[in-house]
Amino acid sequence: MQRWLKRITPDRLSLEKLWCLKPFTALVHGRGCWTFNRHSVTRAFALGLFIAFIPPTPLPVHIVTCVILGMLFRLNLPVLIATVFVSNPFTWLPQVAGSIWVGAKLMGMDLMPMLHALKTRSLWTEVHQLWAPLLLGALVLGLAAAGLGYVLAQLAWRAHVIFHLRRRRARLSMRSTALD
Repeated sequence: MQRWLKRITPDRLSLEKLWCLKPFTALVHGRGCWTFNRHSVTRAFALGLFIAFIPPTPLPVHIVTCVILGMLFRLNLPVLIATVFVSNPFTWLPQVAGSIWVGAKLMGMDLMPMLHALKTRSLWTEVHQLWAPLLLGALVLGLAAAGLGYVLAQLAWRAHVIFHLRRRRARLSMRSTALD
């Protein structure tokens, strides 16, 4: 898994040569943000899923949050940034609608008046009521996705390691039987 992740991500030296990243190379260089071990990759995957549930904004909030938290906690930045792209323009509508629905259910709100406002085109007068359920739902869904993602990433990493160990043992046993 480590070799595959290293193969698909750009190396640090090629990123340092990019003109837009030159001012930030001193911050990222040598902080453990490029290591591919089980802890940094699985934690980066979980944090990336959590950050992906931040409601979409026109500003690059997701990427900036990734870089700051990734450097602070010394997580794998390529995995962290790649995971955040789970939230993209194709998934924003279901993500926001799901966050509003979960937040409204947790707050005990009735969304039916809002749906009726959609038909009468007076939604903009009631849109201010959606912020609280949106943020609560995004927090709950983000925490659930991060927890589930962490467990799945740990299981996938362990399964990959076990597969390679078994393959190596089989290869070694074949060599020892061939020599006998």
